[in-house]
Amino acid sequence: TRKVFINQAAFTATYTAPGEEPLSMRVVVGKKSNQTNFFYDKIEIVEYNPYWGVPYSIIVNEMVPKLARDPSYLDRAGYEVTTPGGRKISSASVNWYAVAAKQTSVNVRQYPGRSNALGEVKILFPNRHHIYMHDTPSKNLFNKDVRAYSHGCIRLHDPKGMAAAVLGKSKDYVTSRIAAGQNEQEQVTGDIPVYVSYFTAWPELDGSGIGYYSDIYDRDRYLLKAIEKTEAMREKARSAG
Repeated sequence: TRKVFINQAAFTATYTAPGEEPLSMRVVVGKKSNQTNFFYDKIEIVEYNPYWGVPYSIIVNEMVPKLARDPSYLDRAGYEVTTPGGRKISSASVNWYAVAAKQTSVNVRQYPGRSNALGEVKILFPNRHHIYMHDTPSKNLFNKDVRAYSHGCIRLHDPKGMAAAVLGKSKDYVTSRIAAGQNEQEQVTGDIPVYVSYFTAWPELDGSGIGYYSDIYDRDRYLLKAIEKTEAMREKARSAG
């Protein structure tokens, strides 16, 4: 009965529970080139002051060009570089071209802090897509009507509110845990599914009608093509029969 419903096409996330006013907020979802998946899972963990483990694709496509010009860039910018065994090393000591070619391997993560890409809190529902909800330092993107800018994860306009809702706590409690400055995790109790969906037409929360949204990922267009081809094949089969 408690659940979180994310509609990527509407750029919204809504928490609902019996007897409570729905908590709805703006979100930023994946770019067209990094689309957020369509799936559901169970919310398990709220993490305060998170590290950000930088995905390999971001290391290669966005960081390696900077490191080519400035090999010590990661050391100064608040990132930790480690070997697969966990030993800390300087970013300047790494052969990043070998990393890009998958000839050698390192792990990169960003330390907690105000500039951290995940902000001050993230909400995890472990899944094979590596998608989760999180805070962000880029607050200006929430003012835009079309909010498809992430690498696939879901950025929340009110992350403390969402964290408090799924934990059954107050926002002041969440704020106090963040203010402690420690990287800590808290288990979410109860069964709270999260539906990471994509609907270009969906009933409004207040029951006033249907909301219609842009097909940002062209999924409706491909669905219509599939329906048309299916109908054509059926007609062909009927004619042949």
